This record gives sequence, C-alpha cells and structure tokens, in this order.
Amino acid sequence: MLKPEWTNPPDVYTPQAHYSQVARAGNTLYISGQLGLDLDGELVGPGDARAQARRAWRNVVAILEHYGATPRQLVKTTTFITHPAYRPLVAEARDEVFTEPPFPPSTLVVVQSLAEPRFLVEIEAIAVLD
Repeated sequence: MLKPEWTNPPDVYTPQAHYSQVARAGNTLYISGQLGLDLDGELVGPGDARAQARRAWRNVVAILEHYGATPRQLVKTTTFITHPAYRPLVAEARDEVFTEPPFPPSTLVVVQSLAEPRFLVEIEAIAVLD
C-alpha cells in the first residue's frame, strides 16, 4: 500500500485550516481546492470570479510545477462556483491554461457558498506524474 505524502509547496499559500495543499500517493497528486489567494493568503479579485479563477489556476499550475508536472498531466478537475453567471468567466480563465485539445475531464458545480462568502471560485484537481 502506498503511504501518502502531504505537502504545502512553497509557491502557494499555506492553509490556515488544518489541511495540506497536496496529497501524493505514488505518482498521483490530489490537489486541494484552490482559491483565488496569493502567497500571503490575501484574496485576489474580491467580487471578480474571473480574477479569482485565474489565481486559483495559477496556484494549481504552481503546485504542478513544484512536482515537475504541467497542466497536461491533470486527469480530473472539479470547479465550484457560487453563481451560474460565473460560468463563462471561469471558462475564460480555464481556456488560458488549456488553449487547445485534448482537455482533461472536468466537473462544474454551482454551490450556495464556499468556505467564506467572499470566495466565488474553488478548483480542485488530480494529476498523474510521469
């Protein structure tokens, strides 16, 4: 059985709550939901779903890079938004990461709220390393 390794890579904010940004089991990365938080844990783009999604994707990419991976190694993403109107804004941010096919499997979920009302977007992911 693979023993998981839990880490907080240096290029993303350190969670204030009791969890890790990444669990690695063998060659698989399970990336915690990423918010639009900068390295200091400050929210980027209050009230702006596109800006928050861009920053959340930037955090996902930074985590992947820490492990020598790229977005092409994502095998599943789940995006949570707090209003259906944010869908095209969040899609624009995703399209900046994935400019051409193939695209990884993805789920979009509209929720009533995230951990704090000011959070509009959260993106979690699973990646497989080479």
